Amino acid sequence: MIIKVDYAKTEEHPVQAIELFKVMMRLEFSIKEIGYCKATGNQNASVDWDRFANECLGAVFFDAVKTAGRAVTLIETPPKRQAADGNGHLSWEQTGPVSNIQDLIGSLRRVRNNLFHGGKSGDPDRDRNDALVRNALAVIHDILLRDQDLRMMFEGKY
Repeated sequence: MIIKVDYAKTEEHPVQAIELFKVMMRLEFSIKEIGYCKATGNQNASVDWDRFANECLGAVFFDAVKTAGRAVTLIETPPKRQAADGNGHLSWEQTGPVSNIQDLIGSLRRVRNNLFHGGKSGDPDRDRNDALVRNALAVIHDILLRDQDLRMMFEGKY
């Protein structure tokens, strides 16, 4: 007996989700390669997001993103955080409006994490999820325009 698996639900994701995965993958590679890398407890290489946010971007970048209005959803109503209690029951926790560069980068990462780790699979809040993904891509674009070394690494022009 052959059992078939219906993969149709894998197509239920924000329109630009796959683009976001690919862009975030390359962005994280590039950030580590230009020196914003740290070792985790088990010596795995990880992006040093806070140092990158503060040293490479800063308050001026945050203000420019906010003023441009291309990340309104990401800033004013950032993605919720999926949490689990001691019994493994899932819930969503609100996060407050983004007020600084570290919060903005945290929200950007949470958009990707919520999608990648399954928190948004089949989520009925499709319009909001689409807006969050669009906003995340806009912020990444602005980040790449801001730093030439990062952009060159991202583009593979080593």
